[in-house]
Amino acid sequence: MSVSRWLSCAALLVLGLGMSSAADQAPEVPGDDPALVALVEEALVRNPDIQGAQEAVRAARNRPTQARSLANPMLSVGYTNDGWRPTLGTQDMTTLAFMGAQDLPYPGKRRLRGEIAEREADQVEQQLQRVRLGIEARVKRAYYGLVLTRDLLELIREQEEIWKQIEGVARARYVVGQGAQQDVLRVQIEVTRIEQLRTEQQAEAEIRLAELNRLLDRPAAAPLETPTRLDLRPEQEALEAVLPALEAISPEIKAAALAVERDRLGVELARKEFKPDFSVQGGYMNRGGLDPMWQAGVGVSFPFYRKRLSAGLAEAEARRGASERAAASARLQLRFRTQERLSQLRATRRVAELYGGGVIPQDRMSVDAAIANYQTGKVPFIAVLEALTTLYNDRATHLGLLANQERIRASLQEASLEETSGMSSAGAAGMGAVGGSSLTMAGAGAGATGGSGAMGGSGSSMSNR
Repeated sequence: MSVSRWLSCAALLVLGLGMSSAADQAPEVPGDDPALVALVEEALVRNPDIQGAQEAVRAARNRPTQARSLANPMLSVGYTNDGWRPTLGTQDMTTLAFMGAQDLPYPGKRRLRGEIAEREADQVEQQLQRVRLGIEARVKRAYYGLVLTRDLLELIREQEEIWKQIEGVARARYVVGQGAQQDVLRVQIEVTRIEQLRTEQQAEAEIRLAELNRLLDRPAAAPLETPTRLDLRPEQEALEAVLPALEAISPEIKAAALAVERDRLGVELARKEFKPDFSVQGGYMNRGGLDPMWQAGVGVSFPFYRKRLSAGLAEAEARRGASERAAASARLQLRFRTQERLSQLRATRRVAELYGGGVIPQDRMSVDAAIANYQTGKVPFIAVLEALTTLYNDRATHLGLLANQERIRASLQEASLEETSGMSSAGAAGMGAVGGSSLTMAGAGAGATGGSGAMGGSGSSMSNR
C-alpha cells in the first residue's frame, strides 16, 4: 500500500471514530425544565386568549345577581278631573295620584334563577380553564419543536464538518491518482445539499420561535433560550393510574357535571312555573284642599295555560337527560383520548429505544465496516458516503421521536377530548442523498411509528412541525 493511500484510509477511519464519540455524548435528561416552567407561567399571565377568557368569567359572575333581583317597580302619576275645567280641591272625584306597583315571583323562583346563573358562570370558568390548559400544552409543544429544530441544526453542522473533511480526503486521493473524480463530485454534492437543509431548518426554527413568542405575547423575533436536551423519558404511565388525575382537571367533565346540576335546577324551576306570581300596588291621591285618598292592592297571576307549562317542564326534563348523557360521553371520550395518547407515547418510546439502542449503533458499525472494506478495496467510496448518510438520517429521526414524545406528553397533560392538532409531527427527514437517490427519514408522528430508510426519488427534505 502506498503512503498516500494509507494516509487517506487512516484519515477516514479517524473521521468515523471522531463522529461516533461526538454522538455518544449523553445529553441532559429533560425533566421539569426551569426555562420551560418559566415560559408557561409567563404565557398564563400574558397570553391574550387567557385574558379574554378571564374577562368572560368576570362578566358571567355578574349574572346571578341580576337573575335573583326583582323586576323594576312600576311608578306612575295620574290626574283625574271631575268636569271640564280643573277642579282639584273643589270636587271630591278630582285627584292627583302617585301610584307604585311591584311584581313578586312565587317564593323560590328567584333563588333558582340565581343558582342556574351561578352554574352557567361556573361553566364559563371551565372554559377559562380549558384555555389555560390549551395554552400550556401549546407552549410545551412549541418549545420542544424549537428544541428539535436547534438540535437538527447542530446535527447539520456536524454533518457538514464531516463532509468537508471527507471532501479534503477524496480530493487528496484524486490528486495523487488513487481516487476517482466521481468521489470528489459526490462529496461536493453532499456539501451543497447541506446548505439546503440548513436553510430549510433555519426557516423552521424561525417559525417555531415566532409561534412560541406569539403565545407569550412577545415580539416575533425575540430571542429565547432552550437549555434542555432531548432524551428518552424512562417512566411508563398506566391508564388506570393517569385517568383519575386527568378527570379531576378536565374542564369538559367539570362543565358537563355543572350542566347536569344546572338542568336539574331548571326542572325544579319549571315545576315552580305552575305556581302563581303576585304583584302589589299602592298609591296616594292628592285632592287639593280636600282630604287625601290612598289605595293598596294585591294581584295574582294564575297559571291557566297548563299545556304551555307542561311543555316547558317536559323540555327541562329532556335537557337534564341530555346533560346526563353528555357527561357520561365526556368521561368515555376522555378515557379514549387518554388511552390513545398513552398508546402513542409507548409506541414512540419503543421506537426511540430501537433507534437509540439498536439502529444507530448498527449504523455506526456499518460506517466502521464501510471504512474498513474501503481500505481493502472491497467496496467503492460511495459505500462510505451511503453509510454516513444513513447514520445521520437515523440520528435525525431519533431526535424527531424524542421531540414527539414531549409533544404527546404535553397533549396528555392537556386532558383534551379533541384530537390535538400538530401532534402528528414528523421528526426529521433526509439529511442527505447519495447515489442519485435520497434517504428519507420521517420521525414519529401521532401514531408514534418511527421512520425507516427508504431509497426514493432525488432530493431531500426535513420537517419537524
